[in-house]
Amino acid sequence: MLPISLNGLSALKRLVLSGCNISCKEVCTLGNMFSLLELNLSRNKLTSVPSIAEIPLQYLNITHCQELPPTSPTIRELHAEDFLATQSILALWTYPRLHLVSFTNYCFDQQSYTEKNIDNSVLDQILSLFLSDTKGNEDIPYPGRSAYSGTSIVFPGCAIPSFTHQNIEEKILFKLPEDCHDHNFQGFAICCVTCIGAGVYDADSQLSGKYDYTFIKAKLICNNNPEKLKVVEKECKVGTASRTYGWYVCFAYIPLYPLLWASGPDARNLNQYGLFEASINKRIARKWGVHLIYKTDRQFFRSRINEALLGPYLGRAM
Repeated sequence: MLPISLNGLSALKRLVLSGCNISCKEVCTLGNMFSLLELNLSRNKLTSVPSIAEIPLQYLNITHCQELPPTSPTIRELHAEDFLATQSILALWTYPRLHLVSFTNYCFDQQSYTEKNIDNSVLDQILSLFLSDTKGNEDIPYPGRSAYSGTSIVFPGCAIPSFTHQNIEEKILFKLPEDCHDHNFQGFAICCVTCIGAGVYDADSQLSGKYDYTFIKAKLICNNNPEKLKVVEKECKVGTASRTYGWYVCFAYIPLYPLLWASGPDARNLNQYGLFEASINKRIARKWGVHLIYKTDRQFFRSRINEALLGPYLGRAM
């Protein structure tokens, strides 16, 4: 049980209430903790969570909680249950700094992806919802978003969408098509399957370090004179707060123009690059898939939503 008064903890930056059997009323007492950056409410089975929008959180773990509470726009990492997936993906548009959303307790159909059943996969539906948005695709990223260009979503499972470029190697490397150099090209959607979970709990570590995580690294490489041109790189953090080690689908979206803009004026001309490479840090990937996103792709994904492909899920989330 939480103390009646939390005045003496007003300067606290990290708070772990995992498995403490706290009530929604007790969560309300956290509203005045304006220095709190990291909060773990997991394993409390809260049926509702009051607004914590006044707390400047950067990390929030609400696994085993039944709903997604209103949260501060400062949030960067969110760990939640998979039945909150659609609501959480919609939250990406509300929270411009949110760059990692990770789900546990996978209850979606973990079916194999084939041409016949890909449209029936809930994971495919969630990615369609995400890729229908134009978040992070400004030609020049505005302050507050530029540092977080790139978004990651993590699901337990081992099936990936039928993206254009695929392999089962340690990393994926392919030649960029010529049409990616026009203004309709917007970014890279990357999927890989790897083993993560059961993070090491170090008492001296920050909350965000008490789970298993790694980074997907993407590179743009000049295929003519690679030694003379700076390679453009971007890392996207992927991880899970699950205590179980297993297979996870790690999805990352890297918008093109924020990537080039952050790399300096010498790197902003996409015509200099001919190769794309993706790898995962200190892990072995089982599968890779990369899809190049154009404006027409976004229109396609948006049309799928308009056709009520996500109707039952959107109805619960909105």
